[in-house]
Amino acid sequence: MMKALTFADQLNKRKWWHSPPADKKAYKKRGIFLASSYKECEFYGRPLDEPIKVNVSNPLVDTEENIIRLLFGKNSPQMVAHRALINGNAKEPLKVRFKLDKDLFKAAKNKNYDAIAVISEKRLGNTRNRKLSKSIELNILDIEKGILRGIN
Repeated sequence: MMKALTFADQLNKRKWWHSPPADKKAYKKRGIFLASSYKECEFYGRPLDEPIKVNVSNPLVDTEENIIRLLFGKNSPQMVAHRALINGNAKEPLKVRFKLDKDLFKAAKNKNYDAIAVISEKRLGNTRNRKLSKSIELNILDIEKGILRGIN
């Protein structure tokens, strides 16, 4: 009988796409964001020509809302910010998004996660079967340890 792959194994087997941020210091502030397809990555800008391979061992995998609830609580300022972004009533959406990403980055690292894998609510059921959907946003929290090849 074959052993089921862990979420980390599944993430490590895939190729990931990345659009470098304008601010190169963003990696230290928020981690490195990767998309599961070139097409999804184009939303953030022009992706690199080659995909990236990762090496994670302890990813936090869930919907963004569930991750925020786990790390901060259901009535936290981070949840308020998330809801404002979702509802379209954040005054400065980019600023709010970057602050939320920074808070998630710090909290997840403090709890010894090495990556955050955000899946859609629609695909959440797949995780009960220990199977990740194809469409995932992955944030590697430590670029030096978590990236095997693809970023110089």
